[in-house]
Amino acid sequence: MDIRDNYGAGKEAHLYGTNLGGWRGHEPWMSPLAGASNEWDARNILADRFGKEAVWELYNTYWDSWITETDFKNIRDAGLNCIRLPIYAHNHMDDEGNWRLDETGAIDLSRIEWTVNKALEYGLYTILDLHGAPGSQNGAHHSGRQNGALLYSSPLYQNQLVEFWEALASRFKDNAAVAGYDLLNEPSETFPRRMGDQVVSLYDRLYQAIRAIDPDHIIIMEAIWWWDTLPNPQQKNWENVVYSLHYYQWQNNEDFTVMKNAVDGWIQDAQKWGSKYNVPHFIGEFTLFGNAESWNYGLQQFTETGSHWTTWSYKVMGRNNWGMYNAAEQNNVADVATDDFNTIKYKWSQWNTPEYFSPNPTVINAMQKATSGRNLKRPTQAFSAKLEKQAEPEIVGMAN
Repeated sequence: MDIRDNYGAGKEAHLYGTNLGGWRGHEPWMSPLAGASNEWDARNILADRFGKEAVWELYNTYWDSWITETDFKNIRDAGLNCIRLPIYAHNHMDDEGNWRLDETGAIDLSRIEWTVNKALEYGLYTILDLHGAPGSQNGAHHSGRQNGALLYSSPLYQNQLVEFWEALASRFKDNAAVAGYDLLNEPSETFPRRMGDQVVSLYDRLYQAIRAIDPDHIIIMEAIWWWDTLPNPQQKNWENVVYSLHYYQWQNNEDFTVMKNAVDGWIQDAQKWGSKYNVPHFIGEFTLFGNAESWNYGLQQFTETGSHWTTWSYKVMGRNNWGMYNAAEQNNVADVATDDFNTIKYKWSQWNTPEYFSPNPTVINAMQKATSGRNLKRPTQAFSAKLEKQAEPEIVGMAN
């Protein structure tokens, strides 16, 4: 149940990090979007008002502001070695499946490549997380689209999904700074209820498509919300996979006893099912809310029991203790329905971390304590770019 370096034959490699949430896909509760409740509606509103190409000018301004080089340094300095990068398919492909191309005529994945390369400069691995799939994998605002989980009823969207992952695998198959491919964020045919067989079928189709291109990178599959929604990987002949769960204890979460019990339960389930399935446990998203004791206990327990984790999220507007960096002030929130073009562009240029966000010592201190002295594996320019499967252990994904 280990992730190991040196082609799977070396030392254990543990992933501890955070999500770059609210960046490549707005979530209005945590990032500066008003006038629409999701990306799909926001972009349609902006395109109707200003034209499709103007939408790209506005979004490029926002993307240049929300995450800059400073942020990768902040993440490294918190004792972390990994980022999970939420990706929204419509940043790269339109609703009909037409790719956005760069000036050379190639599929434009430049923002993803920039992130992977900048993370590498600061000793951070990147997990590629498809947060918003074509048609939406759950119909929730954080998928980018709220008019239904259309992915499951549309062969067109399913084909786009496969093509999207084939493009990512082709581009990153020889890049050992990418720690793994997180296939779908919180997928469910009946979200927020548990996922069913259609998700597992899509996972299998994506697994086969990716493995035809990239036999080596870790593939991450999310269980929503329980381990038993995923099959034993041996039944599917899935190799080099990691199972992921997201943990949010919504009730009485300022009470340390409540949170301690939640953490203990999550770990017990992970040890039971991880052993049964012989897969590592990756906590792709979680928060431990406002109690510092909960953060210290939770991160320490996750780390000491062998789990891999990325908090939700790196920076958050207007909600304390969800971010490593928080912005209490909610100025410069662009209203895409009423603000004029120049106002939106100006407001979206004003969200860099050093000027508008404050570090959250509750979270950062707990991270530093949990990872201190662990000699974390980090990618370097000297790594071997080709990954390779080993018979024992089966879980590999980071080259030395």
